[in-house]
Amino acid sequence: MTVRFTLAAVALSAIAFTSAASAEDWTAPLMVDDQHPEALYTPLPAGSATKPWHLCVGFPHMKDAYYVAKDYGVVTEAKRQGVGVTVMSAGGYDNLTQQIQQIEDCVAQGGDAVLVNAVSKTGLNGLIAELHEKGIPVLDMGNGMTSELVAAYSLAQYYWAGHTAGAYLAAKHPAGSGKVQLVWLAGPTGSQWVEDAVKGMQDAIAGSDIELLKVMYGDTGKSTQMNLMEDALQTYPEVDVIGGVAPAIEGAMEIVKTKGLSNIQLLSFYSTPAIEQAVRDGKVMATVNDYNAVGSRISVDQAVRLLEGKLEIKSAARKFEIIDADNVNSYDRTTLLAPDGFEPIFEVGATN
Repeated sequence: MTVRFTLAAVALSAIAFTSAASAEDWTAPLMVDDQHPEALYTPLPAGSATKPWHLCVGFPHMKDAYYVAKDYGVVTEAKRQGVGVTVMSAGGYDNLTQQIQQIEDCVAQGGDAVLVNAVSKTGLNGLIAELHEKGIPVLDMGNGMTSELVAAYSLAQYYWAGHTAGAYLAAKHPAGSGKVQLVWLAGPTGSQWVEDAVKGMQDAIAGSDIELLKVMYGDTGKSTQMNLMEDALQTYPEVDVIGGVAPAIEGAMEIVKTKGLSNIQLLSFYSTPAIEQAVRDGKVMATVNDYNAVGSRISVDQAVRLLEGKLEIKSAARKFEIIDADNVNSYDRTTLLAPDGFEPIFEVGATN
């Protein structure tokens, strides 16, 4: 198998989906840089893959709607292109060995390319090198990996997710407006996206009246996050704002309601249907749209392009924007979430 791709990475900082997430052709306007603020990401025409390629897609887990939406994006674009897909769930961010084994097994069964949301920024580097030697490209779907052999990126630069959330808070509580205390439930320690989001949030609140009391780490499973939330309330009973990963905020809604803590505001730096609905209901002040479903479709298109020798954009980084009471009923939901009632699909057969 011959794989050719463009070596020049294009730094992209914004993406918006221009059509409903369907099997129809779609485009994504991209912001390349300050000098060339607009470009158009155009996927291959539907059904243009010349072989029945099979893609191995590794996710950390399927515990929440975030990864269900990523699955939806992968499946939708794979069906549009007529390529096969095997979607794998490692069961959690602690399961590096499981993710590696799943990818190895899928490749051994005929996988032509690997798309992965890595559980570790460095843990897959050895595997990536082995697959590179075999001519099998590995694409980063957004969590971040340090290997220089990653063939393409559909990145959500989570520095900007954290920064977007932090900037929203800072704008509401500028310097001199009165101190507001924040606890940040970051997600699993050691993951690049988690570290990036924390740094972005910290940079954004610098100089404001937001006082960061503590950054707390743990697996994104809801039960783990609810335990962290209980610990935070015991240690910092004066906290005003709880921010962080969506499962933490989903759990926090239950705890806040049970304890009658109506004074605590909640903020998520990525979105699930439950979080989106909570913004609509006024239970969560805001969440961040990371164009999640779009990112998966771009990853599949990049993989097909790599296998067909047609890659044009090696690095595509999605934009982030706030969803709050002002726009929750008007933003394009197809850019972010799977349709209501969608159940994860783990296998799609090639039709080409």
